[in-house]
Amino acid sequence: MIILVIILFVVLVSIFWQRWELGKFEVTHYTVPSAKIKSPLSVAVISDLHGFSYGEQNHKLLEETAKIKPKAIFIPGDLLVSKYPHTYRTVLETLTELVKIAPVYYSYGNHESRLREEECVNHELFEQYMQNVRALGVTVMGTETRSITLGENQVMLSALELELDYYEKGSIVPLEASYMREHLSLVDAEKFQILLAHNPAYAEHYAEWGADVTFCGHNHGGLVRIPGIGSLVSPQWTLFPKYDAGKFELKGRFVIVSRGLGTHTFHVRVFNRAELLAVEFVPQRRG
Repeated sequence: MIILVIILFVVLVSIFWQRWELGKFEVTHYTVPSAKIKSPLSVAVISDLHGFSYGEQNHKLLEETAKIKPKAIFIPGDLLVSKYPHTYRTVLETLTELVKIAPVYYSYGNHESRLREEECVNHELFEQYMQNVRALGVTVMGTETRSITLGENQVMLSALELELDYYEKGSIVPLEASYMREHLSLVDAEKFQILLAHNPAYAEHYAEWGADVTFCGHNHGGLVRIPGIGSLVSPQWTLFPKYDAGKFELKGRFVIVSRGLGTHTFHVRVFNRAELLAVEFVPQRRG
C-alpha cells in the first residue's frame, strides 16, 4: 500500500511539474563572430512554436523578442501543428505582432511541408493560412536565396526545404553529397551567409556548403535531456541525436540548433526548457 501511495505521489508530482515546465521558456544568447560582418547586430530565432502561446496572445514571447531589439526575426519552421487548425490561428495572431518588431523570415519545417501536399487533410486551410501570413508582410521562403540588409550589413539569406523522406521515423536518411549544391546556389561567398534549415541532422552538409551560420530546430532539444550526457531521443525517434541543441562550430562555421518553443504529440520536456534565441553577429578581424 505504501509503495502504491509513493508511486501515485511521484506520478502526480511529475504531471504538475510538466504542466509548469511547459508554460516556461528562456532566452538563450549566442554570439557569432565573422570577418564578413561590418557592424554588430542582433537577430531573434523562433523555432518549433507549434501553436504554443505564452500568456494571452503570446504577450510574454512578444515582449522578450522585442527586448532583443532584433534587426530580423528568423523562423526555421514548424510554427504550427499540421493536424490542429487551431494552432494556425495562434500563429497568425503571433505573426501579426512579430512583424511590428522586425522583418520576419519564415522557412518551412516538416509540418508546413506536409501541409503543402494536396492530399493532406488540412491542405486548403494551410493554403489560406499562408496567404494570410504573406499578407502580414512575412517573407516566406522555400528553397531559395536572397540578399537582405541587416543594419549596415548586406548578407545572403538562404532557406532549405527538405523532402519529407528526410524526416522518416526511426532513422536518419543519408543526404547525398551533391544535394546542397544541386538545390541551392552559393550566390556570393564574400558575403555573410545565413541558412534556415529545419532538420539539424545534416549540419555538416550545411557548413560544408558554405553557410557561415545555420539555424535549425526540429529536435526539440531531444525531449528529455540527461545532465552530462545530452538528449535522449528526437521527435524522429532516433536515440541520442548528435545535433540536439546548442551552438556547434564546424571548421569555422556555426550551426545553432534551437530547443524550440513548443511540443506536439508527446508534451514532455525534462531538463530541457523551451527557448527563444537571441543571436548577436559581431565583426572579427581577418586572420
